[in-house]
Amino acid sequence: MFEEYINASTVEGKVQQLIGFLVQKDASEIGNDFSFKAEDPERAEYFNTMIAEALTSVFNVPSEPSDVEPLNTVQDIVDRINNA
Repeated sequence: MFEEYINASTVEGKVQQLIGFLVQKDASEIGNDFSFKAEDPERAEYFNTMIAEALTSVFNVPSEPSDVEPLNTVQDIVDRINNA
C-alpha cells in the first residue's frame, strides 16, 4: 500500500515521506520535530491506524494503533523503528 510513496534511502526519509503522504504535504516540509497529530488533531485515530500499518508492513515493526498513540513526531516514529 505504501511502497509507491515510500522510497527514500534512510529510515528518517521514509518516515518523512509517510507522514507527508498522510498529512498531504511534501516530505521536504516535514522535519523530525513535525507533530503530525498537532497538524490535524481530528484525524489522530486515522494517523494511529495508518502509521501502525506502515510500521508493520514497510518497516517490519509489528504495531497496533495503540502502540502509535503516544507517538507525536517524526522523531518518535524513527526512534520506535530504530529501537525495535
